[in-house]
Amino acid sequence: MTSPFDPDQPYDPQGERRYEEYPGQGEQQYYAQGQPGGFAEPVRFSASNAVSFAWQRFKANPVPWVGVTALFGILLGVVTGATGGFDTDVETAGVLTLSAVLTWLLTTLFWNVFTQAGLAEVAGERPSLNRFTTLKNFGQFLIASVVIGVLGVVAQVLVGAGGALLTLLGVLCGIASLVVAFLLQWTYLFIIDRDLGAADAIRASAAAIRANVGPMLLLTVTLAALNVVGAILCGLGLLVTIPLSVIASAWAYRMLTGSATTAG
Repeated sequence: MTSPFDPDQPYDPQGERRYEEYPGQGEQQYYAQGQPGGFAEPVRFSASNAVSFAWQRFKANPVPWVGVTALFGILLGVVTGATGGFDTDVETAGVLTLSAVLTWLLTTLFWNVFTQAGLAEVAGERPSLNRFTTLKNFGQFLIASVVIGVLGVVAQVLVGAGGALLTLLGVLCGIASLVVAFLLQWTYLFIIDRDLGAADAIRASAAAIRANVGPMLLLTVTLAALNVVGAILCGLGLLVTIPLSVIASAWAYRMLTGSATTAG
């Protein structure tokens, strides 16, 4: 088991699992030797460098990424169709609940293997389809997914309830859920990369992102914009933008936390 989270405690790969200090803004300069991506020149963290790295890795190994992303989309469509998602006449509370649970489980399952593959790309591997068939720390993934998703669910309920006050609360809760999603976006990376429990991973992600709010906000907006464009293109663009987002996020995590471990 891991020790309690302490963001000021340096990471010691020879001792107990602990945590690096997270570099502040203006300190993100890394060199090729031993650094993610193998850049030949000193490189500073930026959203453009993250996307560029992700694109280079993706285009060198597109088949498994596109194939698994397409499978994810197909299965989501099957779940939606099988539970009446395309027919408002059968959208009972029970059916909607079943659809939401199945969608959540499916998304969590795929995000587990996506996270592993993203870390593998950053470590210099070219993950094959086999890499996408093994789950790691899935129980902690499920727990973290529930915690991260709670505010979003509450926001939807409040907005759907109607009424000016509830709508206002729903909007505020929606904004809060976006902030939470932003701060906790590395939770799954910490769970996979350092075998942390859900609670420690959530705290580690919040500490790391808070130390790098500026650059990570720009990267988050950039990746969101890419996925919006991908969705507009009949959804086919998501076959590229989702893998790009996964790899770019893993690269950012490596660069900004100085993580000593690699994907297994």
